[in-house]
Amino acid sequence: CHTFDKGGANKVGPNLYGVLARKIGGHEGFAYSDALKGHGGNWAFDTLDAYIADPKKAIPGNKMAYAGEKDPGKRADILVYLRSLADAPVDLPK
Repeated sequence: CHTFDKGGANKVGPNLYGVLARKIGGHEGFAYSDALKGHGGNWAFDTLDAYIADPKKAIPGNKMAYAGEKDPGKRADILVYLRSLADAPVDLPK
């Protein structure tokens, strides 16, 4: 559904390189739902964790066809991986 390489194409979902600290619903060239475009703020560890856990609850009305990952350990692994996808990874939460 997503690509992960720098400059990678959007697919069903947007490219996720640099997603942490990116504006929610703000990746250039991707047709986001009105729910994501209107959400406001930037993706951070807490917002991404909630979204990965339950996208429909975190941002009602979004179009992502993913039920979510309930296991906190697996979500933490996903977040660490997404953090690595950046020229300058954001600091880990304390």
